Amino acid sequence: MRLRSFRLPTTAVAGIALIAALAGCSSADGSADATSEATADAASTSEGTFASGSDDTIVFATLPDHEGADQDAQPIADWIAEITGKDVQFFEATDYTAVVQGLAADKIDVAQISSFTYYQSQAAGADIEPIGAQITAEGEPAGYYSVAIKNPAATDVTSLEDFADQPVCFVNPTSTSGRAIPVSQLMEAGVTVSEENTVYGEEHDLTAAKVAEGTDCQVGFAQDLNADPLIDAGQLEEVDRFLVPGAPIVMQGALPQDVKDELTAAIADSTQASLTDAGIELNDFLTDGWFGFEAVDDAYFDTIRTVCAEVADEVEACRA
Repeated sequence: MRLRSFRLPTTAVAGIALIAALAGCSSADGSADATSEATADAASTSEGTFASGSDDTIVFATLPDHEGADQDAQPIADWIAEITGKDVQFFEATDYTAVVQGLAADKIDVAQISSFTYYQSQAAGADIEPIGAQITAEGEPAGYYSVAIKNPAATDVTSLEDFADQPVCFVNPTSTSGRAIPVSQLMEAGVTVSEENTVYGEEHDLTAAKVAEGTDCQVGFAQDLNADPLIDAGQLEEVDRFLVPGAPIVMQGALPQDVKDELTAAIADSTQASLTDAGIELNDFLTDGWFGFEAVDDAYFDTIRTVCAEVADEVEACRA
């Protein structure tokens, strides 16, 4: 499956459960019983739970995919606080797996994750709902790129086929653009990277730097945000690139419905202006690589499910 570009449809479902409930509320005694039952149903929609156990606090997580990830996500945390009127507490995570486990254990209310960790979290039992997927630049669809890179001074490879039989730098075992998508594209090119030739840089910026250094590996993969600056500087050269479903911001299904409605109304189909209009100051990290969130539904991530089905034998994290 060649991941050049795609646009998956989004859907909206509204009011079906409430309509069904009201339709079944008639009684032989008249409208009073129906009214009381409808009131009870309406009250139940605001019931829910919070990860912290306090309805004054939202626990927010972001993937530790680069140094200072929490600090870079602070404006998003501030925005969530502004939207909900609640304190926002960062979930401490040392790796992707901690975020997956935190979502599955209901220890996180809202999270900025990758499309792969969305897949993994659901496979681990998390009841999460996507609010939106990241748009990296104005006018672009949700998504970003996994970039196949090489050290131009150390190797003359020109295609993925040339990656065969040499060390390849990936990001980490649970990275979307740094592991799952690359393995899928290498397999399509007829290349299987042995365990001995698999090198992990752990973070996108460190992986790009490893390839630029050329000691542990001379080819590899990293997301465009970290690969492109080194390409522009002449330290790396692009071999290929593949569009990846946008990184989602998700919420726990167990949150009170009114809180979920607030988050969805504010965040889905948002832009940088949505933050600044709310009085939130953008930082360099957001202005460089984040333009907004495009509203998406669960079906948007079917591409990742397809990729994982293809690479499960090679990527342990895809084995649900």
